Amino acid sequence: MSDLIFNKQIETMPKPELKELQLKRLKAVVKHTYENVSHYKQALDAKKVAPEDIKTLDNIRKLPFTVKNDLRDNYPFGLMAVDLESCIELHASSGTTGSPITVCYTPHDLEVWSEVMARCLSMSGLTTSDIFQNPIPYGLFTGAFGFHYGAQKVGAMVVPSGGGQTERQLQLMKDYGTTFISGVASYAAYLGQKATAMGMDPAKDLKVRNGLFGAEMFSSGLKRKLAETWEMDVHDIYGLTEMCGPGVSTDCDQHDGLHLWEDHFLAEVIDPKTGEPVGVEEEGELVLTTLTKEGMPILRYRTRDLTFIYDGQCDCGRTHLKHEPIKGRSDDMLIIRGTNIYPSQIEHVLMQKPAVGTNYKITLYTEGIMDQMLVEVETKQAIPEAEKEMLAKEIQTAIKAVITLTPHVKVLNPGDIQQDTIKAKRVFDERR
Repeated sequence: MSDLIFNKQIETMPKPELKELQLKRLKAVVKHTYENVSHYKQALDAKKVAPEDIKTLDNIRKLPFTVKNDLRDNYPFGLMAVDLESCIELHASSGTTGSPITVCYTPHDLEVWSEVMARCLSMSGLTTSDIFQNPIPYGLFTGAFGFHYGAQKVGAMVVPSGGGQTERQLQLMKDYGTTFISGVASYAAYLGQKATAMGMDPAKDLKVRNGLFGAEMFSSGLKRKLAETWEMDVHDIYGLTEMCGPGVSTDCDQHDGLHLWEDHFLAEVIDPKTGEPVGVEEEGELVLTTLTKEGMPILRYRTRDLTFIYDGQCDCGRTHLKHEPIKGRSDDMLIIRGTNIYPSQIEHVLMQKPAVGTNYKITLYTEGIMDQMLVEVETKQAIPEAEKEMLAKEIQTAIKAVITLTPHVKVLNPGDIQQDTIKAKRVFDERR
């Protein structure tokens, strides 16, 4: 626990000054996009809005939303606001549906990304004395590079171990005395499980005591299990390729909401159905506007991530707003027999069970004319079949109490569910 502040002047800036800075930058980015991105010029003209109409922060509601299809329709470089010659790096999303979201960075954009990541990592305890291991695949995916740049800016020793090769990752941690790791929570959980299978106790045989994880939602229960397995302080980071990659927000040592860097991102929360703003601490869809991005600025991007913004200021001293950890996605909601269900609800139930491990899988399928749900979950350690059956019934009852539907539950041995090193695929929809 450290709660270090990387940039005290900005991170503790009085709220009125922060709002003034946001307005100045909002005016500039609207002008920049209007003059240099034909998509935004057409969208603003269609709403009869000119850059000079932005006089207050509330005027952001005059601007059009940007949605993921806008980025795909303009693939690869149609939303660029500068010449490609001005950019020095390109990253893209995984592109699992349609064209990948492609983003180019100017030197200034990379500097901003490094800065916000340095703030996130410092908030999570990273210092110049740390050995920082980065077990994320290096490539088009933004994750590895964001953590790498931020850790270097802090001044930590970076071990760019990349993705996969789990046994080697653990050996490097032991050999180099790794003290801080990054990545996705599900892979950190898998590393702990693998270490145990190799005869190691992560808490005793390794020196990892801090971790910052993102790229997927993870519940407070999984966070707690990671903390217990590794005896580490676990922090949550939020970001998306469209903004910069990881680095939009992170939780401080209060572990009660994530601080979002308001000098670089302007946040709104809207009703996902109407597009209208919701009230204070009322849940809705997070909408983000880049305030300092040169290469590919984005106005009012609908993230589809569900959260709410906290009222009041954090005890850690930072003045930047806090939002609730992402609950789910408005477009990832599962509808089963007319009931709305989020995978995070099921994970929350599973992580409350001491015998349950950290890996699980949800499969939706059709039996006859009825939709069914199968929840498969690994135990923390191998147990007799009779105990598995009892645990399965216990889990089934607990899930039903939360979602009102009765799922089928299968309890498996540790390692039975295949694990991805980037993002764990939790839901498989095989319905006809």
